Parts: sequence; structure tokens; C-alpha cells
Amino acid sequence: MALDNKNGKFVAGAIAGFLLLAYLVSQAVVVVDEGEKGVVTTFGEISGTFDPGLHFALPVVQNVHKYSVRVHKTMFGDQKSEVLSAYSYDQQIIESYRISVTWQYNGAKIEDVYKHFGVNDTIFYTVVSPLIQQTSKILFGHYTSQTIVQKRSDLSSELDSSIKEQLKNYPIIVLSVQIEDVNFSRSYENIIEQTAQKKQEVEKAKNELQKVEIESQQLVARAESENKARKLDADARAYAIRVQAEAEANAIKLKAEALKANKELVDLTIAEKWNGSVPQTVFGDPSQVVPLFHVNQRPQEKRTGPAPAPAPREE
Repeated sequence: MALDNKNGKFVAGAIAGFLLLAYLVSQAVVVVDEGEKGVVTTFGEISGTFDPGLHFALPVVQNVHKYSVRVHKTMFGDQKSEVLSAYSYDQQIIESYRISVTWQYNGAKIEDVYKHFGVNDTIFYTVVSPLIQQTSKILFGHYTSQTIVQKRSDLSSELDSSIKEQLKNYPIIVLSVQIEDVNFSRSYENIIEQTAQKKQEVEKAKNELQKVEIESQQLVARAESENKARKLDADARAYAIRVQAEAEANAIKLKAEALKANKELVDLTIAEKWNGSVPQTVFGDPSQVVPLFHVNQRPQEKRTGPAPAPAPREE
């Protein structure tokens, strides 16, 4: 019986020793994931760093503090317990606004991360929040409410530069600072909406006026074009008439000169147009009648012998 108790104690001790050894081995093995860096402390003092991979540390004696060096995005003014508010240059109330900071720990200065931020995951928010509030309030005070609305990107750029400058001595890399949202008082937002609506109405009226002016200019241009076309058509007809008249005048002139130069051409023309009929009645002195044309008569031949007897008259 005593032997059985002794064997049982031995087995229990062996099991306990094995479990202790397994625990110590598990505590000695440290795995650092990709995107992480580890800071090794020996009795609370920094003694080294671990890169991603499998590592061993002395149990109880050494501790490994892991930090993500991935990109983080922290929002300020997004919590119910923290409402960011400010005044614009023209004394308009900004009831709330939100600012986001995109950042990451500087992996090359991971030991300084442990020194500045310890192992508290919220220490970044605690350190940076006062800077965000103070800097943003001052910045909003330099701009009018209308400028804040219209040039938010410029404000974000200026805030980005200021925050990066103030955090340059910390072991963090600030990638960007953005103004996510700005909320004025409801009364001022109504004024902004009315102003924007009136501006749209003015722009609409300007566009309509411009449209009317363009249409008027088009009508004037069309009328001028039609007038020019009519004038060109009239000028063309007048030119054609003038050319035809000049041609006819030149033809008459040439014909007159030709008739004047050759009088027989007149008789020829009359002969060409004569239909062979002779006027039956002649008024006035027959001796004064001008013959229509001259016929060259052959001289009468001298007859020898008695003249022919006259033809008998019909009664």
C-alpha cells in the first residue's frame, strides 16, 4: 500500500514537472506576426527587439511587447464623451466636427514606441487628442464660416501640415489628417442653404439671359445673312441685265455702223423681209414717192420698124 502511495506521488510529481516544463517552453517560445515588431525587456529594461518570426525568450525573466506597424486610422470627435467644437473667424458656432488621423508606428524606432507609449493601445489617442483639439480650434478661427465650407480641402491640408510638424519627434508616421465633418448651428445652415439656393437662381437667370442673347444674336445673324443673300441675288440680276443691255447696245451699234458703211445692206435687208406685195394706194404726189428699193433697169433697145399696135381696150 505504501508502495502504491509512493508511486502515485511520483507520477503526480512527474506530471506536474511535465506541465511546468511545457508551460515554461510555451512562455519561452514567441511568435511575431508579419506587420508586427516586438520589444524585449529583461526585468523591465529594454534588451532587444524581435522581427516577424519564431523567437525564444527567458520565461519570467524576459517579456516581449508586440506592436502593430500596420496603418491605423483614429477618429477624433467621434465619441459621445468627446465633442469637438469651435468658432469661425466671423463668430459662427461650429457645434461639432470630426477629424481623422491615418498613422502607423515607426518600425525603425520601435524601442522609442515602448518608451513613449508603453503597452497601452489607447496611449496614441491620449497623446494626440489635445494636439488635434488645440490646433483645429486655432485653425478654424482663421477662416470665415463660408470659407470653411467652400475650402475644406485647404483647411485639411493646413491641419495636416501642422499636426505632422508637432508629432515629428514622436516614433510615429502621420500619413494624413482629414477634416471628416463640420456641423454649424441649424440656423446658420439654413442661411447657407438659402444663400446657395439664391445663388443657383441667379445662375439660372444668367444662363437664361445668356440663352436669350445668343438666340437674338442668331436671329440678327440670320437676318443679316438673308439680307446679304438677297442683295447678292439682286446684284447678280442687275449685273445680268446690265450685261445683256450692254451686249444689245453693242450689237445695235455694230449693226448701225455696218449699215452706215454699206448702204446696199439696207436694201438687202428690206428685200429679205419683203413679202412681194406692192401698195395698192399711194397718197400724195406720185413723183415724190420713194421707191422701196432700186432696180437696175436695162437700157431700152432701139427698135427699127413700126411700133407695136396697142392692145384692144375692153369695154
